[in-house]
Amino acid sequence: MNKIINFLNRNHKISILLAFTCVFSFLVNYMVGSNGVYPVDTFIHYDNGYRILLGDDPIKDYWIVHGLLIDYLQSIFFFIFGNNWISYLIHSSLLNVAIAIFSIYVFLTLKIKFEYLIIISISVSLLAYPVSGSPFLDLHSTFFSLFAFYFIILWIIKKKNYFWFFVSFFLCLAFFSKQVPAAYFILTFSFLNLIFAANNKDLKIVYFYIFGAFAFLILLIFFLFLREVDLGDFILQIFLFPKTIGLDRYSNYILNFHNTLSEYKFVYIVLFGIITLNIFFFKNIKNYFASNELKILIAVIFFVISNIVHQFYTKNQIYIFYLIPLLTGFLIYFTNSFNIKKKKIIIYSFIFLCLFSTIKYSERYNLDRKFHELEYVEKNNSIKISSFSKNFKGLNWISPYFKNPNEELEIMNNLYEALKNDQANKMLITEYNFFSSILGENLNSPSRTYDDISYPKKNTLYYESYKNFLINKIVSKKIQNLYVFEPKNINQERLDHLIFDYVSKDCFEIKDINSFIKKLVVRKCNEFKN
Repeated sequence: MNKIINFLNRNHKISILLAFTCVFSFLVNYMVGSNGVYPVDTFIHYDNGYRILLGDDPIKDYWIVHGLLIDYLQSIFFFIFGNNWISYLIHSSLLNVAIAIFSIYVFLTLKIKFEYLIIISISVSLLAYPVSGSPFLDLHSTFFSLFAFYFIILWIIKKKNYFWFFVSFFLCLAFFSKQVPAAYFILTFSFLNLIFAANNKDLKIVYFYIFGAFAFLILLIFFLFLREVDLGDFILQIFLFPKTIGLDRYSNYILNFHNTLSEYKFVYIVLFGIITLNIFFFKNIKNYFASNELKILIAVIFFVISNIVHQFYTKNQIYIFYLIPLLTGFLIYFTNSFNIKKKKIIIYSFIFLCLFSTIKYSERYNLDRKFHELEYVEKNNSIKISSFSKNFKGLNWISPYFKNPNEELEIMNNLYEALKNDQANKMLITEYNFFSSILGENLNSPSRTYDDISYPKKNTLYYESYKNFLINKIVSKKIQNLYVFEPKNINQERLDHLIFDYVSKDCFEIKDINSFIKKLVVRKCNEFKN
């Protein structure tokens, strides 16, 4: 009878924890994501999700350098919940819920005590997706890879080979969210797959792993065919051109103490604690070298290394502090497995470290919004958008570009009115990637983003490919007016990067709407002849 009561009590507690985690992880991401914007990153999938509902497709209708999956996912959320800011944050907030709930399930499987699960779930909820708040490439790619990692852990514990199908399937989801960091996880997890297959003398592990990727590939090819996306363009934009960017980054990167050790010190401390426990107490486990503990240790090390290597080379802010509570959970698992004396001292010490780092990085990334360059922005000056769109209900607008958000909104309103009153076929080039959705029309932006790596620059490989792509879009869409909106005064160098390096100035008549907005009226010229 006591066993039954204990079982019901534990399940009751777990049910409450799961319900609390769902609500907490959703709301914390939603609230953080609504507090300020960094347009180039915040809205990277906004208009593109809406354009897909209008019939456009990435690769075919706008140039991308990273994966295409998130745009399609966002189109689904817009379709279900409506074309608005709330739908946008529901997307990322639900993924934060999935991360937290899957983490609880894995640590329940590892028999972590309830009181520790509470701390881990809260810390993961705070340090996972809220660093961005809004949907973002690197985070989707990393967290789909996290799910793949979790399926490896479940395979180790439950001995079900079909889990490897989900490992490779989620790695594919990660890759087509963003090729890197997914490529690092694919390399390390594929190596793990071969190691474990050899150790277990079971090729079924490899077969399931390959079948997961093969199933995804079949679905992908069928989808591309259905959407009439050219396979050659797909290979160019997803594989060939991004490869040139990666090679440049590796050759120019300089490792130093700050970017290799100091930035990730708390991650290293917990990982070092896990490794130390395994070194000193492996004798407590019978047949340690064939044990689950060693397999989990290897998987954890490979996963952490993949995260850190990506952060070494990415130009985005650090976002892998979610590793601290996850590693704390694994440290508790190893402490329990080795039946260490005075284990509570070890566990409480790392729980304290976990709580300290959660508070520290929550303040820096969730309150100060460092990931979106809002750390030194006075966020109390943020304002609601009411002048030109109801789509952004719930968003407190402030960005790092303007000290006075009213000035920025006035400029955006000027562009909104200009686009609304222009009945000609239009193209818009801007980092503020939401005007198509608020106007309810396709503004034919030729690229998802417009930084230095978004598309091939002049005198580089594949330059002609983008040049032809851009000209073809202007011609095929019968563009009459092209608008350029920049948060800084538009200079000649910037205009060259955006348009004139690919299409001659003689093909346009340039009109200044203000110092931030230019209107390029398309003229007849040889470049636009079919």
